[in-house]
Amino acid sequence: MQLVTPLAQAVMILVGLGLGWLFPRVKGVSFLPDDVVNIITGALLWPVRFAITMAGVRIAQGSESGLVGFAHLELPAWAQFALCFVLLDFTKYWVHRADHRIPFLWSFHRVHHSTENIDATAGLRMHVVDFLQLTAAPILLFGVLLDVSHFAEWVIPATLCMGIVADGLSHMNVRFPLSNPLCRAWLYAFNNPLFHGWHHTRDGVLCDGNYANALPVWDLLFGSNVTRPEPPELYGIDGDQRLENGVVGLQLLRPRR
Repeated sequence: MQLVTPLAQAVMILVGLGLGWLFPRVKGVSFLPDDVVNIITGALLWPVRFAITMAGVRIAQGSESGLVGFAHLELPAWAQFALCFVLLDFTKYWVHRADHRIPFLWSFHRVHHSTENIDATAGLRMHVVDFLQLTAAPILLFGVLLDVSHFAEWVIPATLCMGIVADGLSHMNVRFPLSNPLCRAWLYAFNNPLFHGWHHTRDGVLCDGNYANALPVWDLLFGSNVTRPEPPELYGIDGDQRLENGVVGLQLLRPRR
């Protein structure tokens, strides 16, 4: 069970790159320098996140000290999963929104937005502070706030995997035409390249939103939906926010010259 989340990440990246090659949003893009930076960054940071997350899972499954318990509800396993998934996704929405609205948090989160080429590896491009913040969210939610010690063993790992699936789907370099009935139905059901593409638009000052990790309904409910029918022309950040495009430079927040 401990290998499920890193395997899910690897599978989503490979699937995303493959689909991006078959049905590209931007043609002629295969493997870019940004991808190298993303993969190396992810390879260096993932073991840390994996170790901390698995420790948090063990704490959550073995601790009965959570402030809110659900044992009296006698939920079936599928309902336990649905509850954990929705609560974690709701939490991630507000954490992500704070990353954009609080200058201190944005100083680290802009590392993720620094790439100008969005593909399946883009989710790996993060600052270590941002990385640890996202890692802490499920640990605090399921290890401190909620008592999930009686939940089925697979529920928390599966919940974490859903976030990885959403991250992979949202960053793919894949066409998402709303003229296609499937894409039109999917648009606000689950994260996708068009919805999340507008989160990465370079014109973020005027078009800042679409913070959801998996469920776009949060942006619809809280007034942060900025989706438009066609994907944005430019991605990344500009001006004095731009960062050096290298593994070390990104972690040190070096300005791009």
